[in-house]
Amino acid sequence: MDPNPGSDIPDPNIGSADPARALDELATLLSDHLARHALLVVWYAPHVLSTLHAELLRHGLPPLADRLPDGVVAPVCDPLVLDRHADRYRPGGRSLPVVAEWYGVPHERPGDPASDARAALLVAGAIAASYPAVARLSRPVLHAEQVIWYAEQMERHPDAPPWPFEPVEPAGPVEPVEPVTD
Repeated sequence: MDPNPGSDIPDPNIGSADPARALDELATLLSDHLARHALLVVWYAPHVLSTLHAELLRHGLPPLADRLPDGVVAPVCDPLVLDRHADRYRPGGRSLPVVAEWYGVPHERPGDPASDARAALLVAGAIAASYPAVARLSRPVLHAEQVIWYAEQMERHPDAPPWPFEPVEPAGPVEPVEPVTD
């Protein structure tokens, strides 16, 4: 497994203030990344990718799968799934800040998208360094194994979203929302 801890993480403040345009920019960036068969590291990928899928559809935009040549959102690495698999019984919580601290990974600004992305990438690398059996997996095998591991983990949490995500149809059209001002 090579999560490539030196990867560039785009500044989340760059881009459009228009939600549809920002979502389209993000989806284009991610689909370009995945089309190169680069590993996409996402903390709690089933939730994040399901939410992204629903929001893209809600804004009338093609989802990630439709933007990829083979129609498959892969390879994805979810450090939360890796942590739960590699050290199932370790003490402590499983939030990104707690797991980052456990593996000695810096996480300066929890909740900040760029900081969370860096921490997730570094946690994936730390897990690979700590567990050679995980590190030896190729990207496609890692993705396939995580699907299995996540399914096993979710037997204990039946309300969790499926892997890698469940296509969710939006409830209705996007309605303009006025910004909240103080």
